[in-house]
Amino acid sequence: METSFNRFERFLRIDRMTTKSELMRARAVYFVGFAFIITQLINIVAMYYTYNGFTFDHIVSVIACCFVFTAIMFLRISKRFQVYAFAFSVLILAGTASSALNQNTGINSALLPFLVLGIVINGFICGARATIAFGLACFIGIWGLWWVSSNYNYTPIFDVEKFADRNFQRAVQTSLAAFLITMVGAFFSENMHSAFGDLEAGITAAQDSDRAKTDFLATMSHELFTPMNGIIGMNDILQETDLDEDQRELTSIIRDSGRDLQAIIGNVLLFSQLEAGRVSLDDAKFDIRETLEKTAECFANSAAAKGLVFKTRFAPTIPKVVVGDRIRTAQIASAILDNAVKFTDTGAIELSLHGGTDEHGDVILLMTVTDTGIGIAAEDSARIFERFTQQDGSIKRRHGGTGLGLTIARGLANLMGGSVTVHSEPSIGSSFSVRLKYAVADADTADVEAWQEAAE
Repeated sequence: METSFNRFERFLRIDRMTTKSELMRARAVYFVGFAFIITQLINIVAMYYTYNGFTFDHIVSVIACCFVFTAIMFLRISKRFQVYAFAFSVLILAGTASSALNQNTGINSALLPFLVLGIVINGFICGARATIAFGLACFIGIWGLWWVSSNYNYTPIFDVEKFADRNFQRAVQTSLAAFLITMVGAFFSENMHSAFGDLEAGITAAQDSDRAKTDFLATMSHELFTPMNGIIGMNDILQETDLDEDQRELTSIIRDSGRDLQAIIGNVLLFSQLEAGRVSLDDAKFDIRETLEKTAECFANSAAAKGLVFKTRFAPTIPKVVVGDRIRTAQIASAILDNAVKFTDTGAIELSLHGGTDEHGDVILLMTVTDTGIGIAAEDSARIFERFTQQDGSIKRRHGGTGLGLTIARGLANLMGGSVTVHSEPSIGSSFSVRLKYAVADADTADVEAWQEAAE
C-alpha cells in the first residue's frame, strides 16, 4: 500500500532520481524546508503570547515560511540543488539581518545559530565550495551588522561605549566561530560527497560486472547446449543398435547423465535470461489442467522411486482453458516440484490447484506444493529464493543442484504478475504457494461462468 510519503515524493518527481546522492539532496531540501516551517509556526505562536500581539517579526516569519514552501514545490520543476542551497542561504542571512536592523541593534545573538544551520545545509546539499562561500557571506554579514550597531548612538540597554565594546567582541567571537565551523563543515562535506561518488561508482561497476557475468552465462549455456544435444542424440542412436546388456546399461547411464546436465544448463540459461530481462511471455490458449498433470507425471515417478506418496488435487471449478504462457507455467511447477522431491525423504508430496477471479475478471490460480521434507527455518525462508543459494552447504552437498530452481520460479512468477510464498517448519515440511494470473479464454466462457457460480 502506497504511503503519503511515497505519493508526495512522486508528486515532486523525486522518485525519478538516478543516484542515491541526488535522492539524498532532494530529500534534504524538503526535509530542511518543512522542519524550518514547523519551527517558525511554533515561533509565531510563542511571539504572539510574548508580545501580546502581532509584530514585525511575525511578518518576517510568515514571509519566510511562504518562501520556503514555494522552494519545496519548485522541486517538481527543477533539481538544480545549487538553487535551493542559495535560496536557503539568502533566507537565513536576510532573516538574521532583518530581525536586527529593524531596531538597529546590530548582531542578534539569538539568531546566530541560523548561520551555523546555513553552513551545514550548504555542505549537505552542495558540498565544500558552497560551505566556504556561505561562510564568507556570514563573515561579511557579521561585520556589516557590527558596523550598523557601531554607528547607532543610543540603546536603552547599555551606554554607547559599553554597547560598542560588547558588540565588537561579539562580532570577533562570532567570526571565529563561523570560520571554525566553515572549515569543519567543508572538510566533512567534501569527504561525504566524495564517499558517495565512490560508492555510486562502485555500485555501477558491480552492476556492469553482474550484467557481463549474466551475458557470459547466457552465451556459454547456448554454446554448451549444442554439443550436449549431439551427445544425447548420438547416444540415442547407439541404443538402437545391437548392444549387449553391459553396453546398454552404460549407454543408459550416459543418457541419464546427459539429460541431467542438459536440465542444469537449461536452468542456468533461463536464470541468465531472467537476470538480463530477456524472458518474453506468450499469450495463448492452453489447458491448465493438462499442462500441470503432465508436469506432475514426471515428478510422480521420481517420488515413487524414493518411496514417497505423490498426490494431485485440482478443484473441479478450475476453468479448462486459460490464456497465458503454458511453458512458463510448467517451468514454475517443475521448479517447485523438483525442490519438493529433492528435499523429501519420507512421507508425501501434494500438488493442489485452486482458483478465483479478481475485479477485472481475470483468472487467479493458486498452485500449492506441500511436502513432508526437511523444512526450512524461519530465518532461511527469504534466502532460499536467492540465486545459487540453499539453506546451508551441507544440504547442497547432500542433495546437489545449482540452487537456481526457486529463484527461477519466483522470477517467472513475478514476470507473470504473480508471486511465490513459502510456509515451512523444520523437520515437518514446507508448503510453497504460487499465485498466477491468466486471462479467460473466450471459448471457455460457459465453463468460467459455471466455475464462478460454484465458487460463490
